[in-house]
Amino acid sequence: MILKHNKALLNLTLIFAVFFKLQAQNYTVELNSNISSKETLPFFLTANKFGAIPNNNNILLNTTIFSDFKNNNSKIDVAYKTSISGYIADKNKLLINELYVSIAFKNWLLDVGSKNDDIVFEGLSVSNGNIINSINTRAFPGINLKTKTYLELPFAKKWLKVKANYAEYLLNDERSVDKAHLHYKSLYFKSNLSSKLDLITGLDHYVQWGGTSEEFGKQPTNFKTYLKYITGTGDGNKTEDQINSSNAWGNHIGNYLFQLNYKGENSNWSIYLSHPFEDRSGREFANYPDGLYGFFIDLKKPKSFITHLITEFQYTKHQGKNTSENGLIDNYFNNSVYKSGWTYFGRTIGSPFFTTKVPEKGITNGIDQNRFTSFNFGIKGYLSENIQYKTNITYTKYAGWFNAPINKSLFAPYLEVLISEKSIPFDITIGTAADFGNFLPTNFGGFLKLTKSGIF
Repeated sequence: MILKHNKALLNLTLIFAVFFKLQAQNYTVELNSNISSKETLPFFLTANKFGAIPNNNNILLNTTIFSDFKNNNSKIDVAYKTSISGYIADKNKLLINELYVSIAFKNWLLDVGSKNDDIVFEGLSVSNGNIINSINTRAFPGINLKTKTYLELPFAKKWLKVKANYAEYLLNDERSVDKAHLHYKSLYFKSNLSSKLDLITGLDHYVQWGGTSEEFGKQPTNFKTYLKYITGTGDGNKTEDQINSSNAWGNHIGNYLFQLNYKGENSNWSIYLSHPFEDRSGREFANYPDGLYGFFIDLKKPKSFITHLITEFQYTKHQGKNTSENGLIDNYFNNSVYKSGWTYFGRTIGSPFFTTKVPEKGITNGIDQNRFTSFNFGIKGYLSENIQYKTNITYTKYAGWFNAPINKSLFAPYLEVLISEKSIPFDITIGTAADFGNFLPTNFGGFLKLTKSGIF
C-alpha cells in the first residue's frame, strides 16, 4: 500500500504503542541494491519478496521498528510493527510493507493492519507451501481474528487439535473493481497418529466481494448478501446470473491442505499437498491432479553444509476440463466480474508462476498464463560457522490455454549467501539469479543487501 492510504493504520499503531507503554523497541535497517543485464530483473529477484522489490534496477532502503510479545503473565499482550521502504528505480516510491498491531488474549490473537504471513519450510518453498497464497505480494490491510496455535478439543485431547481464523481485508490497489473487499477464513485439524507422526488437514477459503465495477456497477454489501458471499451461495435470480455465472456471489478461491509430519531422532520431514478449487468441481477434486506437491526435510544438523532440503512439483493443466459445471473450465485466478483476478498490486497472490497480464491504465486484468508444470529443488546450509547459503533451482513449462497451446519453458536458478561476522557491524547478504529458456529473455542479475538490527 502507498503511504498516503495508510495514515489511519499508522496512527492506530502509534496509539497502541503509547497506550501500552512498549518500552523495548527493536529496529532493522536494510540497504538493498538489485541489478540485472536486462531492463527487468530475473524472476526470483522479485518473486516471493512480499511485493517489495520493483522489477528493474534499483536501490532500496527499508526501516523497520517492532516490538514482540513480552510473554508475561498479563491477560493481554501486545506486539506491533512498522516497516517502510523507499526505493530509487524507474519510478521512485515510498511504501509501507507492514503496519499492524497484534493483541493476544488467552488462546486468541487479533491482528489489525497489514501483516505479512509467516514463512514456512525455511523459505525454500516457491509458493510458501500453499498454491493459492504465497509470499509474492504485499500484505492486505484489514483485521484477522485467529487462534494462537492448535487448540485441544475437549473430547479428543490426546489425538486431535484445531486452529482457525476469520478475516476481512480491503484490496486498496488500482483494480477493475474499485475498493473490493477480501474475506478469508480457515479451519485446520492436527491428528496425532503416533508419537512421531501427525497429520494436518485444512481448508482455506477466500472470496472477493463488494466494490464498484465500471461494467457491472456497485456490488451489494448488505448483510444478507454478505452471508451469501462468505458461504458461496446464490439465489439464482436474473441479476445474479448476469454477474456470477457460477451462481455464487463474489469471486471464490479455495485450497485444501494435507500435510504429514514426522519427528525423528535424526531428521524431521513433511509431505504435503495443496489443492486449489474455485467451484464445486474443484471442491470434489474433479480438477485432480492439479496442485502443489512437496517434500521437506530438516536434517537436524545445525551449522552443517546441508541443514534443509525441499523438492516440489506443481501441476495446473487440468483445470476441471470436461468435468466442470455448465461445461466451463476453471481458468484459475480469473473472474468475469472481478477482472483483476487473484492479484494484488500487479502481482499474483498465489504461486508466482501464475503470470499476470500486462496492466492497462495501471490496472492488472487478471492472470495470463495459468497452465503449467513446475519443479523446484532447494537446499539450505552453512559454508562455515558464520556463512549461510540458500539455493533454489526451478524448471517451469507453460502449456498455454486449451485452444491456444504454447510450449515455453523457464529455468530459473537462485542463490543467496548470508555473512554474519561479529567483527562486522552489519549482516551482508549477496545473491544472484538468472532466467533461461524461451518464456522470458535470458537474464542475469544479483543483489547486495546490508542489514543492521538492534534494540533502542
